[in-house]
Amino acid sequence: MTAASAASVAVTHRASLEPLFADSCADFPLLPGVSVLEYARTTAEAHLPAGGLRLRAVDRVRFTGVAFPGEELTVELEWTPVGEDEWTCVAVVSTGRGKASSARLRYAGEAGR
Repeated sequence: MTAASAASVAVTHRASLEPLFADSCADFPLLPGVSVLEYARTTAEAHLPAGGLRLRAVDRVRFTGVAFPGEELTVELEWTPVGEDEWTCVAVVSTGRGKASSARLRYAGEAGR
């Protein structure tokens, strides 16, 4: 990907329930929102549009549905350059039932500190 253009990618994960959460939600297991956000973050960092970028902020997160353990999560990323060494990533996480969350993540390199 070049720094002059926006880029997008979609990646599908199989969600799993961490043993820590299994006992606390045995009657109605769901993937905690922080875990869904972590899927988005790790997917974004596996598909950075430029080298040397680091997460600087989570500007916004919105949870609009639930994700259950064992479901497929599709993370769609839309990267947009916002400065010389800064990028914004809008990550939309969906399940087979529709959108579960969206987040705006801000990444910057050394020049964007």
